[in-house]
Amino acid sequence: MNAKKSMILLLSACLGLILFLAGCFMGHDQPVVDRGRDRLPDLKSASYKTPVISGASKIGPGGFSREYVNISGDDLAVMPPWVGHRISQDGLPEADNLVMLPLDLTFERRKIYVTNETSRFFLDMAAAARQEGIILEVDSGYRSVDYQRRIFERKIKEGDDFYDISRWVAPPGYSEHMLGTTLDLVPSNWTFSETAANKWLLANAYLFSFVQSYPEKSNKGFAWEPWHWKYIGPVTGL
Repeated sequence: MNAKKSMILLLSACLGLILFLAGCFMGHDQPVVDRGRDRLPDLKSASYKTPVISGASKIGPGGFSREYVNISGDDLAVMPPWVGHRISQDGLPEADNLVMLPLDLTFERRKIYVTNETSRFFLDMAAAARQEGIILEVDSGYRSVDYQRRIFERKIKEGDDFYDISRWVAPPGYSEHMLGTTLDLVPSNWTFSETAANKWLLANAYLFSFVQSYPEKSNKGFAWEPWHWKYIGPVTGL
């Protein structure tokens, strides 16, 4: 009986030694895989600086951007939710179709431009709001691609990362402000949602063919911008 127990103990010890040696062998020969990096490649690497392709909006879940923008000489991949939403050059306004809004309707009496039709409908909307004691004041209107690019260049020089900036700011070529039909109202931050102006617009803006482009809980993943309103035209209006 003692001999049998001794044999069992000896076999167990041998098996343990074999498993230990196998583990050491595998540990030295098998590559260490960072599973986190497996899931998300480095989107800043050169392999992702590829030309824009048509149909980019059809990239499926888990796919990666094949659109890029050039900032200070670097080609940077555009990420969701912007990818697939580049503004068509065909829709950009001609210079002679941009008019300056009345200075008494702009923040700090800035010179802000929008398309002629956008101006007419906004002036009507502002007048209607004023009759109910609501002041609509504009902080931003038309912005060119170069203007949008300078925003990114300035923020990057200040130490911000392109991908972090893109969470809240449209990359150059993707901003609705290029159309001349979009207005940022004062205050142009999330506190606008608590203003009487926002409440009035939510109830009445559609009468003047204005919509909130980036509503709360957007199904496209855009950050909520309650201050951002776009004129969509009487033909396609609600």
